[in-house]
Amino acid sequence: MRIWKDGDKRGVVPPNHFGDLNVLDIVPFAGRNFSVQASKAPPGGGGEMHHHDNWSQVFYVAEGQMTFDTGKERFTLTKGQAVLFEPKDPHYTLNEGDTESTCLVITVDHG
Repeated sequence: MRIWKDGDKRGVVPPNHFGDLNVLDIVPFAGRNFSVQASKAPPGGGGEMHHHDNWSQVFYVAEGQMTFDTGKERFTLTKGQAVLFEPKDPHYTLNEGDTESTCLVITVDHG
């Protein structure tokens, strides 16, 4: 068993993300094939269009809302909703709401 108590810490702004979106590793990869992160985006914060060659990612909206764009489809998820992006699925994120968005991001490395 391992316990992480870093939820009150500030994370980092990943490359190709903007608007002070902040990602905190809750359960880091560190020798495992998955990670769990809390992604907080103020209004206007998000991530540029990108994909991951070997990663699947689930975005679960814990607070607020988050808009996703795949290049073919654009949709907004709200609290309690989730989306799965498989490896190579393009995605762009943007908080178009009036309040901060918090997403739980679960990443699995298939590589």
